[in-house]
Amino acid sequence: MKLSWIGHSKHRSSTVGRMFAALMASLLVISAASCSPSPDNTQSASTSASTTKATGSVAIFTPSDGITLSQHTPLNKWTAFVSELSASLRTRHMDKQSISTQTQDTLDEQSRAVQDYVVNHVTQASGNSSSASSSGSGSESLIVAPVIENTSTERQFGDYLGKALQHSSSGTGTQSEGTSSPSSSASSSKSASATASSSASSDSDTESSSEQASVSRMISALNLAKKSGMHVVLLSSTLEGFTPDLFVPMSSVQQMAQVQAKQLVSKLELDKTSTENPKQIEIMLPSDSANSSKSSDTTTSSSIDQTAFAAMWEVLGPYFRNGTVVSPSALLDKNSTADSWKSVTFDASNEDSIKKELTNRLGKNSKTSGKHTRIDGILATNDYVASAVTTTLSSLGYTGTAADINPEITISGIVDNITGKKDLKKSKAPDPSVAPEGQSDSEEQSDSTASSDSSASSNSSTDSEKDGTDDRSWPIVTGYGAYLDNIPGIVDGQQWMTALEDRKTLADTLAQALALMNADQSLSTISSIASAKSNGITAPTLTHALITVSASNLKSALIDTDYVTAADAGL
Repeated sequence: MKLSWIGHSKHRSSTVGRMFAALMASLLVISAASCSPSPDNTQSASTSASTTKATGSVAIFTPSDGITLSQHTPLNKWTAFVSELSASLRTRHMDKQSISTQTQDTLDEQSRAVQDYVVNHVTQASGNSSSASSSGSGSESLIVAPVIENTSTERQFGDYLGKALQHSSSGTGTQSEGTSSPSSSASSSKSASATASSSASSDSDTESSSEQASVSRMISALNLAKKSGMHVVLLSSTLEGFTPDLFVPMSSVQQMAQVQAKQLVSKLELDKTSTENPKQIEIMLPSDSANSSKSSDTTTSSSIDQTAFAAMWEVLGPYFRNGTVVSPSALLDKNSTADSWKSVTFDASNEDSIKKELTNRLGKNSKTSGKHTRIDGILATNDYVASAVTTTLSSLGYTGTAADINPEITISGIVDNITGKKDLKKSKAPDPSVAPEGQSDSEEQSDSTASSDSSASSNSSTDSEKDGTDDRSWPIVTGYGAYLDNIPGIVDGQQWMTALEDRKTLADTLAQALALMNADQSLSTISSIASAKSNGITAPTLTHALITVSASNLKSALIDTDYVTAADAGL
């Protein structure tokens, strides 16, 4: 589905222009594979990125948003980001007529659209060669978020998930999935590419060949754009062999995975946990390989799984190794490594498959004794999986809320906090160093404002622990994507947290950078931009943190910033 233009398109082709475009298209294929980035003209220290007025023009090319029939989708979409960026540019006094946007459904369509835009730019510049100094070529910026083909599982993470689009002289292009973070290594990219290539069928070879042509066309067009004096910015994904003037990675797999793992470390207080009473954690790693075998070395899954697990294991691995964290399913143990990612991957193509997986993992006790398996935390990876996880926990008879495990908040105080009436404060009852064998007299509520629901669930949990084997307490569940229909679940404590791209801050910072580039000024005044290596390409890179949301900061993080309304949160 294609979206309408915002502003006016600058590249209406005349008959002569189209003839010239056809000639240039032929020449683009054999043009140089790369070119040197335009020099950075540093201005006086008094120039501020936040006050520089946006001049010249900006052309934005992004993928089309998919048709959304429900709220069961990540909050951040390309349309929303483009709207934020356009608004930020206009705030810096860029004329609305100087901002043009296009969306395409495929990389082939997008590469042709970018090529047409660049060729028409060169056509106009050559036609005005006598006044080239006033043509404004150096005050134009081209922003491209390459269209990528995501799998059904990858789409669960949202539109901003990045990849490395690669091509080779043999004509077999590949997409190295989920590796657009500046911290990702070149070796990981090559490994992911090799994995994808080794599993390609004859049909995928044909698709890869078509992608190869699209990637080559895009790179040639962008190189020509830089040669003509335009500034080029890549969003989310990279193109092998092309160095942009600025790269903006978005929603990297590493960030998504680590922010959730760190939340479990913090909220479960793993640094204070003893080996005699370890925390019980399950990692749910969604995969597109419905028939993948956990024991087969020949079966491969999406490299996004491998990348995500490596990031999770960097945080959680030490606790598994020292015995303070265990897996109820025994899929992970102290001998597991970053290569154990296949152990926890599962088919996440639909909610029923997620429910079946979690039921099997927690069914060890219930199948033999009819008692609930203790579970303290579930890293669900994204909100799609998290939603199915919370539904399954309820159907299995788990009760309470995430606040019962680490009650730094009270559910009764959430609404008051969101409406601005009071802060959420609650101290945590200490976790025993040894697993309880019966009811503990030392356990007591430290907050007199705890709700009756919280008290009821606490009493239920205490009664069920008399024999030390049945624990139906609700675990901490993490996710990513800020699905609108998951927000109420965060308010009522069913899902502990989610995370999302800070598109507003990102759009505003990018607008600052565009204003500087179009004015031929240095990007050094923006502290979040620095040279970084990503997927083998070193370029100025705009880095930023994700927004982490739980009930305690939902108002300030999402409602006050207009990401969602109070109604979206179920209030």
